Order: sequence, then C-alpha cells, then structure tokens
Amino acid sequence: MKKVTKSLPFLAVFLVVFIFIFSLINDTKNDASLTNFAMGSPVTIKVYGEKNGDELCKGAFERISFIDKSYLSHDISTSAVSTLNKDGTVTADKWFCDYLNECVGLAEKSDCFTLFCGEMKSLWKIEDGGYIPTDDEIAQTLENHENTALKIDGNTISINNGILDLGALGKGTACDEAIEYLKEQNVQNALVTVGGSVGAMGNENYKIGIRNPFGGQNDYFAVLNVTDCFISTSGDYEKYFEKNGVRYSHIFDARTGTPVQSDITSVTVVADNGTLSDFLSTAIFCEGVEKGISLAEEYNAEVIIVKKDKSVLITDGLEEKLTIQDNSFVVSVI
Repeated sequence: MKKVTKSLPFLAVFLVVFIFIFSLINDTKNDASLTNFAMGSPVTIKVYGEKNGDELCKGAFERISFIDKSYLSHDISTSAVSTLNKDGTVTADKWFCDYLNECVGLAEKSDCFTLFCGEMKSLWKIEDGGYIPTDDEIAQTLENHENTALKIDGNTISINNGILDLGALGKGTACDEAIEYLKEQNVQNALVTVGGSVGAMGNENYKIGIRNPFGGQNDYFAVLNVTDCFISTSGDYEKYFEKNGVRYSHIFDARTGTPVQSDITSVTVVADNGTLSDFLSTAIFCEGVEKGISLAEEYNAEVIIVKKDKSVLITDGLEEKLTIQDNSFVVSVI
C-alpha cells in the first residue's frame, strides 16, 4: 500500500501544488510576495508595482486566514463548518449564508458532486494509510450525502445528517476573497495561489505551468498564458493510496460513495471566479469528458483534461494559450 505524505517540511510544502507559477511580469520594481500556509495548503501572494506591496500581501493573506478560521476549517472547532457538523445548526452572517447558497446552486448541477463527502473521506482514510470499506459501510455514507440536508433559513443554517465538507470549493473561494481584497485596495496586478487554485488579476500575461501528473512535484508538461482569470486543478496524484494495483484518490463520486475510477488523471479549469473553477475541476473529473465539457460550456469555462494515456483534451478557447513542453503528451482540441 502506498500513500502520499500528508505533511511536509514547511519550506518544501510550497512545491506541493497542482499548478506552478514560474514566470510573471518582467518589471520587478516595487514587487512584493508572501508565502504562508492556510486551509491545509501552501499559499502564495504576489503583488506587482505597488509601493506598499508587503502590506497588501499581508492583508490578502489575512483575508484568506479569516475565511478559513471563521467559516470553512474542519480543524478549528469554532468555525461555522465545524459547529454545523458538531451541533447541527449555526447562526451565521450574510457572507456565509450567501456563500452556502452559491455552493448548493453549484452542487445541484452535478449528480456526482456532494457538499457532504466528509463521511466518505473519513471512511476511506485516504490520507491515513487507506481503508477499503464494506458495501454496507459505503451504503451508510450514501444515506448521508444529499445536498438537501443543508437548510438555510434567514441567518440560521442547519444540517440533518452527514458531514459538511467544502474542501472541493474552499481553495478557489480563498483566491476569490484575496483578489477581492486587493481590488478593494486598488491593486492593478496580482497573483494568488492556494493549493491547486490560482487567481490572476490584471491584464498582464501570466505564464502558468500545468503540473505533469506523471512527474515530480515541480514538473510541468505545459504552459498556460492567461490574463485576469481563476484556475483550478483536480487530480488523482496527490492524495491517494494504492491497494492491489488500484489507486484510490480523495475525489469521490457521490453516486457510488467511492473514489472516482476513470481514464482521467487531472482536470484544469479556467473560469471567471475561483469557487466556480474549483467546483468545475472536481465535477468534471467525476462526470467524465462528455458531461464535464457540457457543464463547463454552461459557465463559459475553459478546460484541460489529461488522461492516463497522456492524451490531453482542451477546449478551443485555450488552443492559442497552451504551449506543450513535453512532447510525450498528445493534445486534441474538443
């Protein structure tokens, strides 16, 4: 049995991301950057051409940390999500109520996506060595994953079963919040990464390296040139365990209660906001190519799908923006 290491030395953990930023704006005058850790992931914030860049980076990180600690964290007992899972109800402010409504709306778009995968993750012990549950154990989690279990009445939120887990959306949301903060401060150009999600603000051409699913943690197979967008990647090569030649990743299919098994190894989505890109990358990974692309089209999002045979499918909006660096990957436009 093989498992990806759960925790890494602090300096090394910044390499463990799905998307790597390796080339940005040429003019480094008044540029600033901050690296830290939040939401269980490495966080990098870069601000360009601002005299108070260090302060701005700090403020953006504080926004991410606040969202994590106040609302989304599973590790902090006083967060809204932890309180909901413990007590079944919580009184929340407008931001969290609106956010949960947005999450429910997205989740309703995909039968295989659930906001209540917490019990599935716990059962399969993906990050703790792995466990193959019985059919009866899996069936029990299927009874507790319906998104309708979440009720929002004014500022009162309640759940009647299951374990709420917003991990498939939270890192994209963190990028949204950090970029929104920087816009409020009149920043023109900035880049935020939280785990496998990226927020790029401004009209500069950012060059984003797309992780090679078959290589090391700092290997990329392609370069994506983008401006003013959000990018998220979901893959089966970071959090997983293997048993009897089968890989079981942290991405679950709500219809079966089991880790997704398919010919796809990673999905990268370019969208207008981070919550959406994060949702779509997970949902498309679960849905597969045909349904996944249809879902992306509904939101005018662009997609890169990497299959286990190293074939790469991209939507036509990325044809002129993606440059392959590894010729063992074969690209087709869909």
